[in-house]
Amino acid sequence: MADSRLLPPRLAAILEDLPLHELAFVPVPVKARRDGWTTPRQQGFILRLALLGGVAAAARGVGKSRESAYRLRGHSGAASFAAAWDRAQGWGQSRASDIGTERAILGEVRGIYYRGRKVGVEVRHDNRLLMAAMRAMPEPPAIPYEEELAEYRRLLDALHPGRDPDAY
Repeated sequence: MADSRLLPPRLAAILEDLPLHELAFVPVPVKARRDGWTTPRQQGFILRLALLGGVAAAARGVGKSRESAYRLRGHSGAASFAAAWDRAQGWGQSRASDIGTERAILGEVRGIYYRGRKVGVEVRHDNRLLMAAMRAMPEPPAIPYEEELAEYRRLLDALHPGRDPDAY
């Protein structure tokens, strides 16, 4: 990716664990321009999208705008690129959701400094992040009421054998 910014080392390391062959695509045929959507720039965009999940951040990472990325997706001959885009965006958004949920539950470790020296650490929990992570979670599958009631009665019978479940 000579014509795009290099990935930070920690993001490049994450790419090693991804099945990148699933993101293979036929580059969109565009008019050759030095500042255009070259093949390496298209590849870099898809990789960043798989890491970050956001179109604007991925486009900025290769020196392009969000709008130009969507225009490229709309070109004729961009079906393969669009399919790779959808897969990559799904991976990136899933990663972001996982990281957000983990940070919400485990908290974020921050250093405590006094007069320029680190004197300890604290774990901060962000309830707004937890609420956002919970909203992003998929709905659990609905259990029919009869099955739920039967399971409830079975559990009550296990706790209090022989007692009428309707007595509660």
